[in-house]
Amino acid sequence: MNGNDWPLVFFTLISQISVGILLSGFVLWTSLKNSDISSPESIRKLLLVAGFASMVVALILSFLHLANPQHAIYSFSNLQASWLSREIILASIYLLTLAICFASLQYNIPHRNLFGPIYLASLIFGIFLVWSMARVYMIPTVPLWNTPATPIAFFHSTIVLGAGATLVIISLLASKNPAFSSAEKMQSIMFYLIAVTVIIGLLNTFFLQPDIQALSGSFPIPEVASSWKNVRIVFLLAGFSILTYWFAFQLQSEGGTGSVLIYLGTACLLISEIAARYLFYASYFRVGV
Repeated sequence: MNGNDWPLVFFTLISQISVGILLSGFVLWTSLKNSDISSPESIRKLLLVAGFASMVVALILSFLHLANPQHAIYSFSNLQASWLSREIILASIYLLTLAICFASLQYNIPHRNLFGPIYLASLIFGIFLVWSMARVYMIPTVPLWNTPATPIAFFHSTIVLGAGATLVIISLLASKNPAFSSAEKMQSIMFYLIAVTVIIGLLNTFFLQPDIQALSGSFPIPEVASSWKNVRIVFLLAGFSILTYWFAFQLQSEGGTGSVLIYLGTACLLISEIAARYLFYASYFRVGV
C-alpha cells in the first residue's frame, strides 16, 4: 500500500464512525420510543458531539492525502458524473446538518422542536456519504474493489465501530451518573447491533470478497502480507468474544455498565477494522487501462 494512503484509511474509518454513532443513536431512540425508560438528554448531546468531532477530524485527515489541498475546491465541479465529487459535497452537508442539529438541542437555534427532523436529515446524508465512499472505489478495472463486498465492508465498519463508540459513551456516562437507569437497556441494544454486524462482516470476508490470487491482469499482483488478514480476523473475533463475555456475565452485575471489557473489546474491533481497511487499499490491482 502506498504510504500516502494512510490518511485515506483513517478518513474513511473515522467518518464512518461518525455516521455509525448517529445510526446507533437512531436505533436507540427508536427501540426505546414506546418504553417507560427515558433516555437522558446528555446522551443525545454526547453522541452529537462525538459524531461532529469525528467528522471534523476525518475531514482534516482527508487533506493530508492531497498533494495540493488548495485544489480541493475543484472537486465540486463534476457532481453529475463523479462519485468523488458527490462524496465531498455530502461530507460537507453532513457536517453542516450535524452542527445545526447540535445548535437546536443545545442553544434552541433554530428550535429544539426541529431536533428530530434535522437529526434524521443528518443520518440520511451520512448514509449516502458512506455509500458514495464505497462507489468511489467500485472501478471496473479494479476487480477486487468493484464488487458488492466493498459497500458491505464500508457499512460494516460504520455500524460495528459506531455502535462500539456509542457503547463506550454510554458506559462512560453511566460510570459518572449512577442515576442513569436506562444504561443497561441501551448497552444491550448496542451489543445486539454489533453481534449481527460482526456476523455479516465475517460472511462478507469469507464468501463475497474476491481472492486476489485468482486474478491476473495488466499489472503485477500486489504482495499483501497474510499477517494483516490474520490480524483483522483475530482482533474481530477477540473483540466480539470480549463483548460477548461482558454481556453474558457482567452486564447485570454491580458496576457492569462501566466494565473495562467494553473498552478493551471496542479497541479490538477498531484494530480489526484498521487492518481490514489497510488490506482494502493494499489490494489495489488493475486488469485493464
